[in-house]
Amino acid sequence: MNIRIVFCLVAHALFLSCTIENSKSIEDFEIHPDFKIELVASEPLVFDPVDMQFSPSGKAYVLEMPGYPMRDEQSRIILLKDTDDDGIYDERKVYADSLGVASSFMFYNDGFLVASPPHLIWISDQDFDGSAEERVHIMDGFSNENLQHNFNGLTYGLDNWIYAANGGNSGKPYFFSKPDAILNLRGGDLRLDLENEIAERVGESSGGFKITFDEWGRLYETHNLEHVSQLVFEDRYFGNFPVTPGHALTNISDHDENGLSRIYPIGEQETRVNHPEQSGYFSGACGITFYGGGIFPEDFDSSLLVADCVLNLIHMDLLTENNAASKASRVGDRTEFLASSDRAFRPVNMTVGPDGSLYVLDMHREVIEHPEWIPDEIEAELDLNAGRKKGRIYRITGVQYNYEKPKDLESFSEKEFVTALGNKNQWIRKTAQQILVTNKNYNSVPLLATQLDTTQNPLAKIHSLWTLEGLGSLSNKQLMKALNDPYSPIAENALKILEARPAEIDKFIEPLLGLTLASNSRLRMQANLTLSTIPDSLYFAHRGQIAALLRKALNETQSDQWNRMAMSFALSRQAGSFVGEELTNNKELTEDQKQVLGILTGIVGKEMDGLSIKSVLDGIYKSDISTSSKAELIESLSEGYIQRVTQLADKDGKNSILQALRSLENTNDLSIIKAAGELRLAMGFQSSKKINELVAQSQKDILAQKGSIDEQLIQLKLIGLSDFDSRATLLYTLLNSKRPMVLQRESLKQLWNSNEKGVGPKLLVMWNSLAPEARKHATDILLYKSFNHDALLTAMEDGTVNLGEFNLDLERRRVLLFSDDEDIRKRAEALFSDSGVVQRKQVILEMKPALALNGDSEKGSMVFENLCSSCHIYGNTGNDVGPVLTEISRKSKESLIHEILDPNAAVDTRYLNYKVVTTGGSIYFGLVSNETDTELTLKMTGGEEVIIPKNTIEVFMSTGKSLMPEGLEAGINKQDMADLLAFLQQAR
Repeated sequence: MNIRIVFCLVAHALFLSCTIENSKSIEDFEIHPDFKIELVASEPLVFDPVDMQFSPSGKAYVLEMPGYPMRDEQSRIILLKDTDDDGIYDERKVYADSLGVASSFMFYNDGFLVASPPHLIWISDQDFDGSAEERVHIMDGFSNENLQHNFNGLTYGLDNWIYAANGGNSGKPYFFSKPDAILNLRGGDLRLDLENEIAERVGESSGGFKITFDEWGRLYETHNLEHVSQLVFEDRYFGNFPVTPGHALTNISDHDENGLSRIYPIGEQETRVNHPEQSGYFSGACGITFYGGGIFPEDFDSSLLVADCVLNLIHMDLLTENNAASKASRVGDRTEFLASSDRAFRPVNMTVGPDGSLYVLDMHREVIEHPEWIPDEIEAELDLNAGRKKGRIYRITGVQYNYEKPKDLESFSEKEFVTALGNKNQWIRKTAQQILVTNKNYNSVPLLATQLDTTQNPLAKIHSLWTLEGLGSLSNKQLMKALNDPYSPIAENALKILEARPAEIDKFIEPLLGLTLASNSRLRMQANLTLSTIPDSLYFAHRGQIAALLRKALNETQSDQWNRMAMSFALSRQAGSFVGEELTNNKELTEDQKQVLGILTGIVGKEMDGLSIKSVLDGIYKSDISTSSKAELIESLSEGYIQRVTQLADKDGKNSILQALRSLENTNDLSIIKAAGELRLAMGFQSSKKINELVAQSQKDILAQKGSIDEQLIQLKLIGLSDFDSRATLLYTLLNSKRPMVLQRESLKQLWNSNEKGVGPKLLVMWNSLAPEARKHATDILLYKSFNHDALLTAMEDGTVNLGEFNLDLERRRVLLFSDDEDIRKRAEALFSDSGVVQRKQVILEMKPALALNGDSEKGSMVFENLCSSCHIYGNTGNDVGPVLTEISRKSKESLIHEILDPNAAVDTRYLNYKVVTTGGSIYFGLVSNETDTELTLKMTGGEEVIIPKNTIEVFMSTGKSLMPEGLEAGINKQDMADLLAFLQQAR
């Protein structure tokens, strides 16, 4: 009795605490004007939340992870209670503890599945006392390493499988009852059929936290820098085909800048503990969630939300079709769906509840980055536990929405469950389907059949379809009708169901073939993917019809890379003959034909016999298509052959291939001869006399700059087939800045591929004369070839190269700092630390008090005009020479002061200062703003540009320094610096 009284008092205190925190916290947020945010739970009701799930009755369960990142406490699941039905939680009860480092869970079979690496476990409260006393270990073998990258994102799929994100650590999971049936994840996500104990690799994983499905079962992922990607189709279709990429995971953002998506945090920004160059861009993307709750304003029905836990915000994209894939377009110009000025706001996950609201889980930590990615010196100064024992959960709805207690699905009748499959809330639809399937509710089959046959609601139709399939009660008649449904997502899903019926697929062959010409790009892709899986006997019985239909599709429809892949997979069993027919029937190839035939010739090279290879080569030789297309097909053949598991043993087949190659070489077209030479190399044949003669002549022609640049490039690639020693001198000669850029790039590519130990030292000798583009590639050769590290560090130590020229971000620094060679490690540590490159440490320390001063932005604008405007633009002020600073406010004051006072610590190669001396004696200093094969454009301080013909350049060398001079501190005091920082951090 006394315990009950105390608990009630505590619960009342917690409720009061939540109310007070609510009024305090909401002020820190900026949210889209069509939405509102409410705090529904906070500490001490909830701590360190990372996942939230609802039972069918509408009860809210939260997974807490207090052991992140130190592993010093175990995860637990708590039940949050709303005792007065006002939508605000006011009681807490521990449902299950001792869950290891679990970071994901989902409702399943009257309990919960928990991702607790290395295990997948099931827990349940069988005696209904509110605590889970039953615990079953289902699987083992998941990796348990960096906690950010353990498997996670458990979710029930539209197809009745349970899906999980790899997280990045991979592993080799297996069911406890089948210890020999190990699944090697190899960087892929997975799906599970728990009833039949089947685990399958789904496709390439983004390696991030959480996955999500839209209403039609399409899978979306996220990971740190790449905030939204889509698995366009699963790995099972790829087989071992030689295609690039070898997976269908792709970035679908339409608002990336140089591979990164710009986001807009609010408030003064903190100094990044790593990668300051990523400030203002996605770097902590996580918790991706498709909103399908049905209560948001109509314009946001197909929205996808991604949190950035580093920059304290939630980003919203709208999804639209983009051929076979989707496209994600940002909502709001230079603003985010939700952003907080509270630097401890750490949104790590989101979920849509039974009421249709979006629930945001705020782990509320001062430091969210994992220690593995925090430089050691910085980590020593941080309190990684700051913010532990805190946590917030927010509810987001439309501004006009008033909370209503959700319905209890556990009380539903069979009719209500079936009707719920058409509910506008995705959570209700999926939960109803899951309960009907996992509980094997066969009594619902007649109701499902009626709904499938009569409903005009596509959501009700697709869930009824998959529920019947999950119950093993979907008839062929129902499936046939779904295949012919005019709404493409229904037919698309019917095709996936069809694949599970190989013995009956012959009954569906005509509609299947017809869908290869569907007007919808994604449906067309799925039809071809499904066609690629049909049994051999059925395939070859319809071989001619398949070829004719796909030839028609190639000629009459415009495809994307995913449709091209799908068509190629569907044609793979007749690759050689289809290529031959296309070469005979076409005088020129469309881009779609080129891509499909390229994949098919690769398949011939990898999987078919010598006579098939010879037949394709003969077809290429006799064809009227362009020489460039011929060369590309031969190159595809080579790329496929390189991937062969077993090499050709047929002597006659090899001899016939050699005859075909000689015919091609006799065409005297360099691009074809170069491609033929590559195939010779791949197959282990000796170079021909003709190729050797052409290589020798090409060296002379390039040195004499004879022929067009395009011709010289082909000659240089041909030379690449020869021994490295015979072409090394030419490759170094072509790095002269007067030479065309394309030749410089190809030379550096060959230098990289050579793996010769003499390359690095030679590049260092030439360093000052290398152009910006060449330097960019040269730094990679020096840094990522370990045998160059000694020479590189020597050059850094004696000043031959400037540290700032090497873009030494965290990972690049660690190549040297974490070297296996102790001497390399020590020498690197003497030059820079894990926290960064600082060359003017004393100057920065002396100016550091400026960070604590109040700055005046108006006075700062005058400092900017005096010191910075000759080379930088901020707003409407300044000259466009160096980087535009209008969005520099995304960086912290501390980062800015480092960049101002130590400009050479990290120099983008675009802003290096170069010296040019012309044959007429003119001397110029500036950065290279543009370079063509014949001209160089130099931009000088003040913005003046000069265009210099390359044939007039006598000296071209880098100063190794940024155009921005060191020593700016001599002209300003600490208050001036504070004013300048205040000016630069204004919102623009």
